[in-house]
Amino acid sequence: MTYQVSDAAITQFVDTVRGKGYVDVRDYNQFLRSLDTSNAVFNVTLKRYKKVIEPTYTNPNNFGTFQQTFTVRYDGYFTKEILSTLYPSAQLADDDTSRRYTMHVGDICNVRIQSRGITLAGRLRSFLFRGQAVPIAIKKGGMVRSEAP
Repeated sequence: MTYQVSDAAITQFVDTVRGKGYVDVRDYNQFLRSLDTSNAVFNVTLKRYKKVIEPTYTNPNNFGTFQQTFTVRYDGYFTKEILSTLYPSAQLADDDTSRRYTMHVGDICNVRIQSRGITLAGRLRSFLFRGQAVPIAIKKGGMVRSEAP
């Protein structure tokens, strides 16, 4: 039951973020409240990979040496940077647009949750199958589909 509740919460949050093109503090707080209903404590990891397209030059100081090709690179931004935008040191209203972590179409957004403890079902499963009790770990993500105005 804990797995189903947490899987539904992370799926809804990731779909919202990918559809809007930003992480809103209200959506993130709703996600955390949804995880709380599962009666488990989770570590949440947020990742964003920003798509950067760079033209290829034989001599970067001379634009005439463009090679008609491009290199695609992804720059990573992680939980600390994202949460510093959502929860700035200044007291701002939840609907303030500066508390949005904006992304662009083509960026990759990943969210991972891992429970801090073992559920009763996990302990029972490890007892029955003589294995190690494993915490709940769920990862969801994908490419940002649109950008909000």
